[in-house]
Amino acid sequence: MRNFPYPDKELSREELTRDILYGKIPEDARAVISDRAWETGAAAAKDIFNEGGESKNIYDAARRGGLVLEKRSVDQIVGKVRYFSEYFPDEGKIVLYTVSIGRWAEKNGMPYDEAEEMILAHEYFHHLEFVKLGQTSRQYLVPTLKIGKWELIQSGIRALSEIGAHGFAGTYHEITRGEPPRNDTGSRLRNHAVNVAGLARLIRK
Repeated sequence: MRNFPYPDKELSREELTRDILYGKIPEDARAVISDRAWETGAAAAKDIFNEGGESKNIYDAARRGGLVLEKRSVDQIVGKVRYFSEYFPDEGKIVLYTVSIGRWAEKNGMPYDEAEEMILAHEYFHHLEFVKLGQTSRQYLVPTLKIGKWELIQSGIRALSEIGAHGFAGTYHEITRGEPPRNDTGSRLRNHAVNVAGLARLIRK
């Protein structure tokens, strides 16, 4: 059985350490909220799989969910970050950057088709958050503006959404191919790829 370089439940907890609000999360809550986000994604993957009928592949699941899929033959690098895909919520579209995906697949010894499936599944979870599940980032809120004892503004933890996406993609891959993610510290996926401008336009409507 082959394992793939995709963060598993335990390793996904590291996503929290990269969140700008990490310091506001009590230490004893960090593993708990991370694991809850992962399980949200894992449960969604099982639901989508069971709804698939004869077709279980993630491409058909995404299309049934109303998504448009677009492939662009580019290595999408913004600043120092390589993006493998992007979800545009206001357009109902996922863009897959095939050169970027190919480089990730090659570096980790993965067949391209399986790497692309996992990237697509990751983005599909973000779509499910928007149209069905609600934002996983809002499962835990921290105060970002306080006056005295009053908490005037609370914000969600964006990393929880990424952890949920890891849970979804890893679980969907495992139940369709029988191959769990590899708990590895090598070239793992880091793809914060929801189009923020598009999401903001929809929130304002």
